[in-house]
Amino acid sequence: MSIRQRRLDRGWSQEELARHSGLSTRTIQRIESGQKAGLESLKCLAAVFETSVSILSQEQTMPEPKPSEPDVTSQLMDIERDAIDFALSILKGPKKGDRDPISAVERNALNYAKNILRKFGEEP
Repeated sequence: MSIRQRRLDRGWSQEELARHSGLSTRTIQRIESGQKAGLESLKCLAAVFETSVSILSQEQTMPEPKPSEPDVTSQLMDIERDAIDFALSILKGPKKGDRDPISAVERNALNYAKNILRKFGEEP
């Protein structure tokens, strides 16, 4: 867990961590941006976070895990499912209270959607 994450877990700003640790805000900013903390800074932070200097030192050498990229295939499948659901809802016809008739362009779009749905094994 990074210094930043430890700070956020406690709900502290960088200024609050600086105040609790006796370090400057600029030192906290540098450490959180990836600069290695010196031994004295690590001692101060270890005391505040109630952990050991060695643990904080190890955490600094470990790369910060990057958030996993969304699975593009899964996203496309979700989009396809949403499109199919939307097309099916339209093909069921107008809801009560709908006054505007479907235009020729909309009718062509609906026919196109029907063909696509058939390709996906969905019957309108």
